[in-house]
Amino acid sequence: MIFFILKKIILLCVILYIPKSFSSSVPFSDIYLQASNSELKDKFHNNNEKLAYALGVSIGNYVNQSFEKQKKMGIELDKNNLLKGIQDVISDHLKLSHQEISLLLKELEKKIKHANKIQFEKNAKENFIQGELYMKNFSKVKNVKKTSTGLLYLIEREGEGEVLTNDTKITVHYKGVLINGVEFDNSYRRGKPISLMLKDVILGWQEGLKYIKKGGKIKLVIPPNLAYGDQEVNGIPGNSTLIFDIELLDAVKKL
Repeated sequence: MIFFILKKIILLCVILYIPKSFSSSVPFSDIYLQASNSELKDKFHNNNEKLAYALGVSIGNYVNQSFEKQKKMGIELDKNNLLKGIQDVISDHLKLSHQEISLLLKELEKKIKHANKIQFEKNAKENFIQGELYMKNFSKVKNVKKTSTGLLYLIEREGEGEVLTNDTKITVHYKGVLINGVEFDNSYRRGKPISLMLKDVILGWQEGLKYIKKGGKIKLVIPPNLAYGDQEVNGIPGNSTLIFDIELLDAVKKL
């Protein structure tokens, strides 16, 4: 069991940590060279020792980051005993049975899940409060309208043609951001608009796009109940108020 966990940590470090921590322009073999001094260089006899050291540093950084995240959730683990555990498994002198280790790790997993749940609920509540404040301020902008469902919209260009229905196939370019300005989706960056049925999009789009026609452009500020609610979806935090700038390039009603 413990060998599997250690292997998993190493794989996570190699796959997740290293690529984010070092520029792609820096060869892996140069990682140590950039971080070491002349005294430390003398302690290595070959490149394999340097690579092993570099991997050890990446594991240490991963562990530090994990411990800091857990500490913020109220879970504080002792780093010295973690190091002892690694040493003992390498030397094959475990102080606990594999069964006890398995039970303890399951207990830790439960604690982390519980702490994550509490943090998620706290963040969702704060997101809702901040979203309400943003919508209150945005509703005061000139020409912004609010519907009975809570949707805010600003028509920048009305367009021409038939009014959309849920059976209309739409082709749009759009950009989506959170109220803090973080962009979560952008068809312009992908260089290609998307086509789909209006009935297949979130409620905020279904309602808001009916206020424009083909060739139109609109800004939608969508409360959580018309978007993804309290669920986290594709990196969008729970209870997020979403802001979309949408161009309706084409609209074809299904026969």
